[in-house]
Order: sequence, then C-alpha cells, then structure tokens
Amino acid sequence: MTLSAVLFEAFEEARLRAPQLDSQQLAELLGISEGELQAARLGHGVRSLCLTACDLAMMLPRLGPLEIVTEAHHASLSSRIEHCRIDVGARHAHLAQGNTLAIEMLLPGWYWACLSHERRPGEEDTAPCVQIFNRFGQAIHRLYALQPAHPAWRALRFYTSRITPGFTRCIDLFHQATPPSQSSLIEQWQHLRNELDLRQLLRRHRLRRIDANRAVAGHFSQRINTNRFIMAMASTCHDSRLTRLRMCHTGLLHQHCDRFTFLSPGANQWLQLEGSTLSLSLDTLALAEAWEVIRPGASGSQTVLEAFDQQGHLMVALEAAQPVA
Repeated sequence: MTLSAVLFEAFEEARLRAPQLDSQQLAELLGISEGELQAARLGHGVRSLCLTACDLAMMLPRLGPLEIVTEAHHASLSSRIEHCRIDVGARHAHLAQGNTLAIEMLLPGWYWACLSHERRPGEEDTAPCVQIFNRFGQAIHRLYALQPAHPAWRALRFYTSRITPGFTRCIDLFHQATPPSQSSLIEQWQHLRNELDLRQLLRRHRLRRIDANRAVAGHFSQRINTNRFIMAMASTCHDSRLTRLRMCHTGLLHQHCDRFTFLSPGANQWLQLEGSTLSLSLDTLALAEAWEVIRPGASGSQTVLEAFDQQGHLMVALEAAQPVA
C-alpha cells in the first residue's frame, strides 16, 4: 500500500469520526501538511490544475463572485467580492476590487494548485474551490465559488489532471538580524510613504516587522497590552467606522477595508470579526505581543496596530481607513 493510499484511508476515517472538520483541520489532526492531504485525495474529489501560475492568475477575474481566504500564522482573512481586476507581471499578480481590496500574490511561490469541493468558512455546504499551495504543502490562497453554477468553474475541469505533487518539509530557521543604528533607522522611517516602502526597508536590512518596531520604540512605535488590541477590534464594531485589515507573509499582501458589525468568540479562544464583505479569524491564545506603530504617509501619519505570535510572526494589522468612493 502506497503512502498516498494510507493517508487517504486515514482521511476517510477521520472525516467519518469528525465530519465538522475541514481539510486543513484534518491535516493538522493527521500530522501532515494540507497539501499532502489533498494530494492523497487525487481522483477522489480533488484534481490537479495544469495551468501555469500566470495563466491561473489571469483566469481569476473570469470565475465570477469569489470568497478569497488568506492564511497567516494563527489567523485567516476572508474577502467576499462580486468582481475583480488583475494585473500580472513577471513575479507578482495584483488583484483588486476598487479601493476596498488589494491582494499582492507572489507567483514563483505557487507550487501546486488543485480543484475540489470544500466547505466555505462558516458554511455547512461545499462549494467549488481552488487551493494554491507552496512547495511545503502550505495553502497560500483559497478561492471559493460564490456562484457554483458559474460556467467558468465548469471550464476549469478541462485544465485538470492526476499529476501528483511532491512537497518538501519546512524547517523554520530563525535569523537574528542586527538592525542599523537607531538614528539611521529613524531617519529612513521618516521617509516611508506606504506599505511598499516599509517592505523594502525590511528587506534592505533583513528585519522582521517586530524587529523594526522594537528598534524604533519610543519614537514611532510603542508596545501595548494584547488586550488593547482585542479591545480595538471590538471598538471597530461599536463605532462602525471604516477599518483596514492587512495580512502580510511570505511575499503576500492581503488588505481589505470594511465596516465591521460584530465580534464573536469561537471555539478554542478564537475570535471572529465580521463585516459585510470581510471576515477575520484570530487565535487569541497565540497572540503574544502587540504594537502601536506610527508610519508617515503621503496623506499624513497613520497609526497601525499590529499583532504578533510567540515566534514574532505578524498575525494581522489593524488601522482606520479613510472612506472610499
């Protein structure tokens, strides 16, 4: 019996015992990556997509209304959109809907894409779903059909096969970078104008966001209690103000503006922040550090609240947004 057959039998058994769990949760239960689990299901409700990353990105606007889910460390961000436009370059694809949604996708990180039927977050019924994985079997993007009968989803079946991917185990190596002098970093910080400028600064000095926040503490940042970050999430619902959520990791940027209506507790200390077109799920048990950061911008200084886990990974960033047309 092959390893794929063993994993598929384990998946079937786990699904019978815990039908409420999705493929990601079942993969964690089995101690494998979600990509490995989906690959083991090839021919049993899962098909490989035989499209280049560029071709697949170009098809996204033709799939009709979508729910786009991005996973980060201990958090997920879900955007529901009626339509979108996309600009594709040599390495990046930029997906947008007006001024409310912007997703930057790093195409060289797209190792395997598959087509299947999965349960949307918070839903009981399954829907057509495209999942995009990196070479470590980690899901980078999930795209669910909000109109399952849309003809473009049927057309996707003509680009499928039984090609089996081979994933690599991920070893998370921590590199403690030495930041430049505080005066030098503060001077560079004053010239920041947008998120792209910040990411270039981090790459230039090989810094993580949390390292940069610590380096400019007392000038452009201050550490805050994690409960204050959670209270800020609650206040966005109370005030009903337009808020931008941002998630960044491994070359990916997903940001969306919305007015949130309620904050609700979920299982295992997860919090769910809901808006009309946007949902955020956050594992509060993993929330280890929070920062209030001031960034100069083209239209004035902007205050951002950032949440990090124990390893210093950014979970999500929260900021007030100007009304959009």
